Amino acid sequence: MLLQQVPEKVPDIVAPTVRIVEVVSPPAPSLSTIDVALTAFGLSGVIMAAAAVAGILAGVLFIWYRSRGPVSVIEARGGQHDLFKI
Repeated sequence: MLLQQVPEKVPDIVAPTVRIVEVVSPPAPSLSTIDVALTAFGLSGVIMAAAAVAGILAGVLFIWYRSRGPVSVIEARGGQHDLFKI
């Protein structure tokens, strides 16, 4: 037979029991504006300070490199723009 027989008596459905649980957490400690600012500037402040130091160092090195001697042929010739003149 392809059809299944339905039992005469259907078992009773057990009603679920509901339990309400309220979890009360202790109040969080209050934070001052200084605490929030220090926390916000923690990692971001370190990254910004490192970027500023790297930029200043790169600028100092660039100025030092440029002041060592003439950079172009025109500067080496004292401002003479005629590049075909020897």
